[in-house]
Amino acid sequence: MKKAAIIVLIILILLPMLFYLNPFTWGMRRVPHYEASRKTNGLLYDLNKKYKYQIEIGDVTDTLWYFRDLKHKKVTKLENFKLILNTKNDSLPDLKNLKNYVTDFNSNFEHKKYFDSLKVVVNYDSIIYKTKMQ
Repeated sequence: MKKAAIIVLIILILLPMLFYLNPFTWGMRRVPHYEASRKTNGLLYDLNKKYKYQIEIGDVTDTLWYFRDLKHKKVTKLENFKLILNTKNDSLPDLKNLKNYVTDFNSNFEHKKYFDSLKVVVNYDSIIYKTKMQ
């Protein structure tokens, strides 16, 4: 009887601990980030080569639920698509050249319908150019 009570006690204490204290069920997962498609990576590579910039994709909302909610029209506000311009010195780039870069990117970007605007940030500091995508 004593052994049965101990086994029941262990099951009542340890089993919930395995479920509720398991780090994989409560958010130890990798944070989702935007994985660019092959076409978008090629577009960035070609434009960086053409305009001689070093621009990469910044923090972009990319979850399966965000895209599904957009498809079912449950999202009221779209997110920005952020590009980061890395410069060696802290000088600002030529804005006319950057505008041409953004125009070319905007015309060839395949996921325009998921984002409302395109924002270019220089060295994680200041917004340089923001344009509507749709």
